[in-house]
Amino acid sequence: MEKTPTLNYHIVMSLKSNFLKVYTLTWADMKGRYRNTFAGFLWVMFNPLIMFAVHSIVFKHILKLDIDRYFVFLLAGLLPWVFMTSTIQATANTFVTMRDVLMSFQINPLSLLLSKLLDNFINFIIPFFCLFFFVFYNEGIPLRGILYLPINLFLMLFMTLSLNILVSTLQVFYRDIQYVIQFGFSILYFLTPIFYPESLVPLNYRWIMQINPFYAVIKPFQNSLWNFNQGQLHESIFAAAVFVGIVSIASYLTWTRKRNELYLYI
Repeated sequence: MEKTPTLNYHIVMSLKSNFLKVYTLTWADMKGRYRNTFAGFLWVMFNPLIMFAVHSIVFKHILKLDIDRYFVFLLAGLLPWVFMTSTIQATANTFVTMRDVLMSFQINPLSLLLSKLLDNFINFIIPFFCLFFFVFYNEGIPLRGILYLPINLFLMLFMTLSLNILVSTLQVFYRDIQYVIQFGFSILYFLTPIFYPESLVPLNYRWIMQINPFYAVIKPFQNSLWNFNQGQLHESIFAAAVFVGIVSIASYLTWTRKRNELYLYI
């Protein structure tokens, strides 16, 4: 007598199928990005490295901000900011631009977002660790703080994925969301302590930092790599986890309410 496949078997096979789809889509995104390019994968490093160099020159040597270990400070704040904002902007219109793929193949729309997130994360992790070893050699990074990097990276990834789902879903129904996002990021860039420390912000304005979800995720990086203090680090990780949870719930509720109408509007 043949055994009927169990529920666990179907779950495992479904997860395996989705994993293979995400892997295939991620690999396709990476190959498509560098097809017919002169320098290929080297282009991955240019944007964050140039951003890092320009900020170092302008704020450290021209404006002469008196910030100890400024290279470490920039690494901890600027690069996570670049990853999160660039990923969200790049994927905001995914469901609309990938309409033909979604209509023609049995692909979970969230698999598209996850593949693009992983593609961008690979592009982020290479320059991040190149600069990490550079600043580790030149200015030093507390070894205990390095141990918290996996937690910080996980929170950053989960926050970015949740915001991707939220923004991409809303973009299908409200096509000007991408422009609102670009405008909002332009303002948040100056309101997020990524090239200046929070200590320079007057006390009566620091509440702006406290409600900034991007800074909530960036602060554990700063507490891990730049001004290591275990108590403050644990507090910032907890605060980041709370923000990630709130954004994830908002993202989940938006997706569950809108996903059945998605194919009617793309």
